Amino acid sequence: MAEKKRILLLDDSAITLEMEKAVLEDRGYRVAAASNLLEFQAQLDGFQPEVILTDLMMPDISGKDIVRVLKQDFHTEKIPIILFSSKTDEELEPIAEQAGADGFLSKSHGIERLGDMVDELVESIIW
Repeated sequence: MAEKKRILLLDDSAITLEMEKAVLEDRGYRVAAASNLLEFQAQLDGFQPEVILTDLMMPDISGKDIVRVLKQDFHTEKIPIILFSSKTDEELEPIAEQAGADGFLSKSHGIERLGDMVDELVESIIW
């Protein structure tokens, strides 16, 4: 990948969020992280991400709803969104497709595979 992209993470688990952020920053991505909807909105406006990774299940909003809202907004409709969850690929794929996500990532693959999987998804989705 020639230029590392700005990635915005949304995950309600602080520990998971920090691990994901560290893995992606080690890959050279510029990463902003949010643990709730208010932080996410602030980061979305200020950070201007080129890719969004959002958890599926969070207490204040579901990842599916995030995808749907962003894909209906003129300002964010073109931002690729990857939905991730602890669900298996088989469970997650139809959920991501129905929501309108550009990709999906199962946390069951382990944090050590996150960087490779995001690289592959980002390269297949954009540019």
